[in-house]
Amino acid sequence: MATDFELEGRRFEVKRLTPDDACLGLELLGTALGPALSTVLLTKASGDGEELDIDFAALLQSLLTQASKISALVKLFAPRSKFDRGGNGVLVELKPFIGEVFEGRVDLMIAFLVHAVRAEYSSFLAGTNALAALLPKPAASASKSPPAPTA
Repeated sequence: MATDFELEGRRFEVKRLTPDDACLGLELLGTALGPALSTVLLTKASGDGEELDIDFAALLQSLLTQASKISALVKLFAPRSKFDRGGNGVLVELKPFIGEVFEGRVDLMIAFLVHAVRAEYSSFLAGTNALAALLPKPAASASKSPPAPTA
């Protein structure tokens, strides 16, 4: 199964990772995003309880300290990826052209990874899946909700 997407007018196709590479990718993703997610998740809510008071400087610092993982993830997905190098609809292997495509473009690498990671790990990161089936379900309330007012 492959995922197609377009970045800056160039078509990309990424196939699913092997099981070993998927586990390595998940580890890299956790290492890269874990500290940044902790920064967001551990942020104290503002007084009204609705909006988070996020320290964006700390979030950016957290991401930057793990930036080498971006390159490692791109290298992990590259052998399973193709792209339209000539703009003619013909897809070629991405791996030999990583420098040509991403040199000086960390933003493009991150955009590529957003699509690739979403395709690879969407069932793990969201929704119902085999892992969710193993986790304990929230306990049902012992008391029923009061009936709605009738008048």
